[in-house]
Amino acid sequence: MIRRIDHVSIAVRDQARARAFSSMSWEGKTSSKPRCPGRSTAGPPSSWELSCFIELIDPLEKDSFVQKFLDHRGEGPHHITIQVDDLQKVHRKLEENGIPTFGLAEPFPGWKEMYIHPKNAFGTLIQFAEFRPLDWINPGYIPPSYAEFAPAEEVGAKDGEIEVQRVQGEKGAEVEIRQGGQKIRVPLSRLGTSSRR
Repeated sequence: MIRRIDHVSIAVRDQARARAFSSMSWEGKTSSKPRCPGRSTAGPPSSWELSCFIELIDPLEKDSFVQKFLDHRGEGPHHITIQVDDLQKVHRKLEENGIPTFGLAEPFPGWKEMYIHPKNAFGTLIQFAEFRPLDWINPGYIPPSYAEFAPAEEVGAKDGEIEVQRVQGEKGAEVEIRQGGQKIRVPLSRLGTSSRR
C-alpha cells in the first residue's frame, strides 16, 4: 500500500540561491522536470535525487500557496510526499482510523493526491500520491530509487564509474565492462592486438 517517500519539498524565496546552496551541500543528481505541471501557483521546482528526492519550490504568484506558506512560516520544509499504490485504499484506511484528510483529487492525468493537514500530523503537511514515477523525471535517466519501476533492460546507471577487467569465459579470455547494474562481455579475440597484452 505505502511504497516509499518520494520527495521532501522545501519552500524557498529565491530558487537560484537555493539551487546554488543545494549544489554545494549535497551531491545528488539534479532534475528540473516539474512534478506538478499545470499548477500556476508555484514555479518549476528543482529536485535533487538522494535516497528520495529533495525538491525546492518557490512562489510564482503573490497569492500562491507557496507565498502564503512563506509569509506565515518562512522558508523551510513544506511537505512530505508518500507514494502509494492505491490512493482510495489509503484514504479508506485513514478514515477508518479517524485521521482526517483533505484535497482528494486527480488534478491532472496520472497524478492522484490527498493530504493530511499539519494540525493532524504533528506540524507536517503529508501528501499521499498515486502516480507512475517514471512519468515525472527527465527522459533518458532512471534514478536508482526508481529502478523497480523501469523495464529490466532500462535499469542501470547511465553515468558513473566504468569498470573494465579481463575474465575467463566458457570459450576463453574475455573483457568485461561494467557500469552500474549493466555489464557486457566481449571475447578478447575480437579486440585489437593492443588489448591482448
